[in-house]
Amino acid sequence: MQAPARIASRVLLGLGLALLLATAFSLQDGRLPPAECPPEEDLGPDPCIASGDFGWLLPGGTIACLLLAGMLHLQYMRGLRTPLSALFPSEDEERLRELMFTDEVDASDEDRLGDAWADLERGLLEQHVGEEE
Repeated sequence: MQAPARIASRVLLGLGLALLLATAFSLQDGRLPPAECPPEEDLGPDPCIASGDFGWLLPGGTIACLLLAGMLHLQYMRGLRTPLSALFPSEDEERLRELMFTDEVDASDEDRLGDAWADLERGLLEQHVGEEE
């Protein structure tokens, strides 16, 4: 079992690389930097697709994903506290197993407590019905 910080770091790195590839294709296609289309008579045979100000979302998202992936990687590898530490803990496998075990014990305790209350209520109802007869 891997730490959530490590998994999130890999997911964000993959997303960042995919967005980087999309940004490169957009640059190659001429859609970045964001621009307005020239008048139709100046276009020629190629159609123009203006990206407007929304064109900055692609490189901005790329940078954000890669920075977040880097922060999570530093958090996991060096144990640094980052703003994402609360969302994605970087605990070792032994600590994660311990937390899962305590969660399972707590859940089973709650189940046993619920069953005990149900048995008590059933017993009281049976006693109450027996007294009425």
